[in-house]
Parts: sequence; structure tokens; C-alpha cells
Amino acid sequence: MTEAVKTKIFNIAKLPNIHTARQVQAALRIRGAKPIQSLTTIRKAMSVTHAYRKIPACPPLTLNRKLKRLAWARHHQLEQTNWAAIVFTDEKKFNLDGPDGFHKTWVERTADVPNVWSRHSGGGGCMDNMLDRCRQIVGPNMGFQQNNAPVHKSCLVKNFMNNENVELLDWPAYSPDFNIIENLWGILARKVYEGARQYQTVLELKNAILLAWETLDQPVMANLYASLPKRIFDCACLQGAYVQGNRDQF
Repeated sequence: MTEAVKTKIFNIAKLPNIHTARQVQAALRIRGAKPIQSLTTIRKAMSVTHAYRKIPACPPLTLNRKLKRLAWARHHQLEQTNWAAIVFTDEKKFNLDGPDGFHKTWVERTADVPNVWSRHSGGGGCMDNMLDRCRQIVGPNMGFQQNNAPVHKSCLVKNFMNNENVELLDWPAYSPDFNIIENLWGILARKVYEGARQYQTVLELKNAILLAWETLDQPVMANLYASLPKRIFDCACLQGAYVQGNRDQF
């Protein structure tokens, strides 16, 4: 492959609507370049300056949503919130054949990964009462984070939390980038599905999840908690925009 062809591949890969080697191949054909039949050849050329990375799912932010996130960030900057006393929560679905929503794209190694839009939705299900165990670990002044899914806003849930004397953390809508358990779920899923592994039974998958959970290091969780002040600071600097991914997209 000549340097001229490599340059064409690099330039095409930078286009916003190009995400795969097959799209690069088609774009080369449209531009009249000599056809490259092997996608592997294109991928090898792209790997010099690009990396094939997962696109994080983030819902789009309106101006009003940004302003609410900004106000929330500034509030917690002033309060100097003790994040170590907050229990973060969110559901996670594991499938036998692999994780949901796994979108990838070629991006320059020095560039941010672009976000892909996803719908803001809440899931049902049963939550075991682990509050006593949480208090043993975190302490009596524990705060509890949950997103704004309709099921969390129901009278039944509110009454339960009040009866248990649980202090709920006020949470801005459309803010998965603040929730560190999202990162933890990602780490866990990579362990469970390492090597593109799939599972035949629910029991096999459950055992793999429990085993992966046992291998999580405490420093990993400590680092996630330690990242929260910077996330809050970055959000304030970005006027409420997302603190991860392509900051200019929304």
C-alpha cells in the first residue's frame, strides 16, 4: 500500500459519518481510488493513527438540562460533599450472548470518543433490602443515590425510604457520567464477557458474574470515588455539559 493511499484512508477515517473499515472501503471506491478488497488491510492501516473503541451511551442534553446539571455541580462544590458516605445504585442487565448496546467506532488515538444517543428509561425489578449492610460499611450518615426513573419516584419507594430514614441524594436528570457505578458495571461486564465469551445457562452466567465481582479490587472502587470531585469540577467548567466523551456534541 502506497503512502498516498494510506493518507486517503486516514483522511476518510476522520469524517464524522465514517465508523467502520467497510465504510472506508466504500468511500475509497466513491473517490475513485484503487479498490482495496481486504478489510484487514484497511484496519491495519487505520490502526497506526486510530483505535477501535466503544462509544459510550449518553442521552442528549438540552440547555435546560445543562443548567440543572451546572447548578447541581456548583452546589456540591460549595458543600464539599463527602462522597465516601454516598451509596451509588443502578441496575445492570447481563445477557447470555453478550452485553447490550455495544457500539464501536474508529477514532484517532488522541481524540475523545463520540457519544451515541440513548433513551432515558427506567427499569423495574426487585431490590433486596441491603440498607443495613450498607450502613455497616459506610456508616450511620449514609446517603443514597438513585436516578430519576419513575419507579424510584413512586409513593411506595418514597415511603419505604422515609421509614428506613434514608437520606436521598438529590440527583440531576440525564447524568450517567456522574454515577460511578456505571463505570463499575462496565469493568465487571468486561470481566464477565472477556474474550467474547457467551453462556449457555442463567446459572453459568450468574456464577461468572459472582466470580468477576469477587476479583474486583478495592483500589478500583476507591479510585472511582476519588474521581467524583474532578467530575463535578469539570462539569462546572463545561457549563453543565458531559464530562466524558465528545464535549462539543450536545
